[in-house]
Amino acid sequence: MPRVLVIDNDPSIAELMTAILSDEGYAVATLLDTTHAAIAAAVGRQEPDCVLLDSSGEGPDGTWTEAAYLAARERSIPTILFTADFNAVLEARDSTSDRAVAAEFAAILPKPFTLDELVEAVTTASRRSVPFDASARADRARTVALARRLDEVGATDVRTSTRREWATFGSPDDDRIYQLYWWQLLGVYMLGRYESDGRLSLVGQFLERDAAIAAVIHESA
Repeated sequence: MPRVLVIDNDPSIAELMTAILSDEGYAVATLLDTTHAAIAAAVGRQEPDCVLLDSSGEGPDGTWTEAAYLAARERSIPTILFTADFNAVLEARDSTSDRAVAAEFAAILPKPFTLDELVEAVTTASRRSVPFDASARADRARTVALARRLDEVGATDVRTSTRREWATFGSPDDDRIYQLYWWQLLGVYMLGRYESDGRLSLVGQFLERDAAIAAVIHESA
C-alpha cells in the first residue's frame, strides 16, 4: 500500500485528500504545519512514497525549497505541486527557473482539480518512489553508514548497535563521549554527551544526521 503525505494548512483540503486517496487504496497521512522542521520530521517518521505539497508554505520560495529538500534526500521523495497559482504551474511545468529544476516535481496538480487528475498525479508520483526498506538488514546498513560517516570526521572508538541507527563514540578533538540515536517516533536524531560525573546531557535534537555530527565537531573545536 503506497504511503502519501498530504501537506496543506487547510484542514478541509487535508480531510478531502484523505477521503479520496484512502478510498483509492493509499495509506494517507496529513500535516497542517508547513514549516520545514515539521515537514522534515514527518517525512523522517513516515518515509512516504510521495508528498502532495500545497503551495502556501513559508515565504515565496517555501514550496520550492521544500520540494528541493525532498528531492535531495538520501531517499528522495517524489513531490506533487498542489497549487492555485497559474504562474507557478507554468514555471514548474516548463522548468523555467533554477528553483523549478531543483524541485524536480514528479507531478503538478492545479486547483481546482478533478478526481481523476488527483488520482493520476498521485499514481505517477508514487510509482517513481523507491520503497522504504524497514527490514532489520536495512537498519543494519543505515547503522554501518552512520559509523562510516563518524569515522570520516575523526570520531574515535565508534560502537554501534545491530538495531536502528545508534552509536557511542569519542569526539574528534577531545575526550568527550557522545551518543547519537535515530528516534523513529519523532523523526529526529537525539544527540547526548556524557559529562565528567557520568551524567548524560542532551545536546539537542536534529533533523539530519550530518547536522548532529556537525554539532559534535563544533563542540570539540
